[in-house]
Amino acid sequence: MYFEIKQLRHFVSVVETGNITRAAELQHITQPALTRSVRNMEERIGGDLLNRQHHSITPTEAGEVLYQYAKLIIRQAELAISDVKAISKGHKGHVHVGIAALFAPTLAGALASHLASVFPELQVRLTEGFFEDLVAQLHNGEIDVLLSNFPPGEVPPEVTLKPLFEIRTEFVVSAEHPLASVEQPSLNDMHKARWAIVKHPHITNFLNGYFAAESLPPLDIAVETTSLVSLKSLVMTGEYIAMLPHRWIKDELATGTLTTLRTALVREAGLIVRPDETLRPTVINIIPEVERACVEWAADRR
Repeated sequence: MYFEIKQLRHFVSVVETGNITRAAELQHITQPALTRSVRNMEERIGGDLLNRQHHSITPTEAGEVLYQYAKLIIRQAELAISDVKAISKGHKGHVHVGIAALFAPTLAGALASHLASVFPELQVRLTEGFFEDLVAQLHNGEIDVLLSNFPPGEVPPEVTLKPLFEIRTEFVVSAEHPLASVEQPSLNDMHKARWAIVKHPHITNFLNGYFAAESLPPLDIAVETTSLVSLKSLVMTGEYIAMLPHRWIKDELATGTLTTLRTALVREAGLIVRPDETLRPTVINIIPEVERACVEWAADRR
């Protein structure tokens, strides 16, 4: 049993529009032809893929699973064709790399420069973001390779982690902050301070768990931001305590502009990829160079 790419396109279009007529228009076929295409798929699997209601069409549980796989298959097919065309024209294909915001400002440039030196005709796309968003894009095929700190707890399914270096995150304040002059401030002192954090569930969960270990209630957050750049700026005002990666604040720590209160956590970081059998040849070829660039970058930033 197999489905043709065009059938998968038909099915995805129906799910995303929720309407056979509109999906047929987008796929440039007649409505009866699109209906037959989907019915043929259902006959092959021996079950319904769509809930057909009077005003809308939604995927069944099986249909939702097929929808997710279909998007990935279509995306990979498009990229394969693109790579083959690029190689036939003397180019080397392209790669889409996701980089965690934690170290994107310095790693992105180092990685792009390294890949350009080794693969001068490679087209590189870089996307910065947070782990949960990037791993979702990796899973559905939008991103080929992800560079990130590894999450605590369970690893997302169907991905491989390749540790390359460590990321140390620290609780820091400005030299002007009251806690900067306190020798070894207690967790209770830190808990009572005004906090600025990156607005993301894993940050909130970590901080609440960290202080709960000392029987302290959840933090009363003063400022939330979606940017590490903004978070660093907030700390520099002298009003807030925050959790920032050591690599982001090396210079400020060296000059005494910022002060470390204590290490928050140390995590492994590196490459996150899908299983080899799902990777395009272009991606497989560049992975060793991505690893090399990351290791060199980490050594320079110690």
